[in-house]
Amino acid sequence: MASKDPVGTSTNADKPTHEGVEMAATATARSDIDVKEVNVRSVELTDALAKDKPNYRSRSQIALYAFMLFGTLNGCMSGYDGSVMSSINAMYQWHDFFGVGKTGSTIGLVMAIYTAGQITGSFFSGFIVDTFGRRAGMAIGSFFIIVGSVVQASSNTLAAFIAGRFIVGIGVPISTTGAPTYIVEMAYPTWRGLAGGMYNVLGWYIGSLTATWSCYGTANIPNNWSWRIPFIIQAAPAAFIASLVWFIPESPRWLLAKNRVDEAKRVLIKYHGNGNPDSALVKLEFEEIQHSLEAEAETRGKWWDYKILLKTRANRYRMWIIFLVAVFAQFVGGAVISYYLPSILETVGITSSSQQLLMNALNQIFSFSGGIVGAFFVDKIGRRPLLLWGIFLTGLVYIPINVLAALSNGHISQASGYAFIAMIFLYSIIWSFSWTPLQALYPAEILSNDIRAKGIAADKFVSSIASFINMYATPIALHNIGWKMYTVFLVLHFLHWVLMYFVTVETKGKTLEELEEVFEDPKPVKRSKQISRVVVGSGIGIKEAYA
Repeated sequence: MASKDPVGTSTNADKPTHEGVEMAATATARSDIDVKEVNVRSVELTDALAKDKPNYRSRSQIALYAFMLFGTLNGCMSGYDGSVMSSINAMYQWHDFFGVGKTGSTIGLVMAIYTAGQITGSFFSGFIVDTFGRRAGMAIGSFFIIVGSVVQASSNTLAAFIAGRFIVGIGVPISTTGAPTYIVEMAYPTWRGLAGGMYNVLGWYIGSLTATWSCYGTANIPNNWSWRIPFIIQAAPAAFIASLVWFIPESPRWLLAKNRVDEAKRVLIKYHGNGNPDSALVKLEFEEIQHSLEAEAETRGKWWDYKILLKTRANRYRMWIIFLVAVFAQFVGGAVISYYLPSILETVGITSSSQQLLMNALNQIFSFSGGIVGAFFVDKIGRRPLLLWGIFLTGLVYIPINVLAALSNGHISQASGYAFIAMIFLYSIIWSFSWTPLQALYPAEILSNDIRAKGIAADKFVSSIASFINMYATPIALHNIGWKMYTVFLVLHFLHWVLMYFVTVETKGKTLEELEEVFEDPKPVKRSKQISRVVVGSGIGIKEAYA
């Protein structure tokens, strides 16, 4: 072994996660114990996991998988709306009934009013999730979505339809604040990245695929049921969540924050310790959470006081990253493709309603495939590389999109049209692989326990404002400046990459509480990428650790 200074097994500088353990090129057996030399990001967590030897097929782990899948249903509502209106926008029955065009300010208002609801809902989501619990956030958000879906499905005036979209918008940030907070806090540390990634991927794309293919199936109904049925379907996952959410355990971090110590310990022992009260992982997590909550007690503000998000240098750093993720993600063209694909296709000469619906549905399938694969690479590649490479590669794809749109000017050849569609699909695949798994996971990970719900609520707030501006302005821009809109998105791609390069930290391989130490460091990016080398034995923990 290389001669390095041992640092012991209680290093606070770099305590790694099993999820972030990177196996060394060589593994050696020492004495009669299966011992390996590995690179890790968290010494203490690796030590605890090695001692516990977790069984990923145990009943407690299987139950945790089920809880994570249940939480992803909250993402379905957001994904469903992201695609249902794109498909409805291609239906002549809906346009004939309400007299709305595919471009201009009226369709912009119909699309954007949903995000106005999100802005409203985000004001209360942090309070609800912190005060009443993560489960209550999912339930209350689902209630608003059920009501809004019913209003949309039964509306006979455009005003009523817009009101229904506003109500759905209120519910989505409440449920999507509760769900990712619950998932990252409840997930077993070794697969937190996969669970958080799958939340956004499965939730968004199950919702969007259901929406696009439901609309594709109902589009041929020659009456208003063609667009009413999809909004009835929208209420289904919300009704399921509101009915069953109370049967899953509450987050142990929320329970400890409310001084419900015994309940929190029982949840940790049952689901993270496989029923073993002497579990090394349970002891580590319980002590870390308690220490974190005690340290944060002096700075924790009232439910309505959001100044805490900017009170310390570490929190301001966190919120700047969240701002970059939330705002720029709306202004680099992905949201435009999601909502306005039929309108975009018309600008390059694809005017058939059935073709637009089919292209929209196929785009969701390709995107879903990219997102599923990407979720499995969250822990392998790391969060920082995925985010940076994702925005860089989608920027490159936007170059031919921009060129083809400019050359067509609404009159495109068949060959160029198919090339344009291929670039749209490629953009969606890359974005889904790199960004979709992280858009809910990453903000929840980088926020500390005391500001997680408020921070996610703020994330939804600024994202909704950006989305409102984008959704309202895009059809107007398509109408007024045409292909030049893509040039704006192209420039924003590379501006986004530059800004994120200097601040994006790596969260792979650390517990949530250990990440707080990263943001307290003067150089968070450098600190987040530090790796220790350890000698670890299965069942006995770490024997040696080196800086």
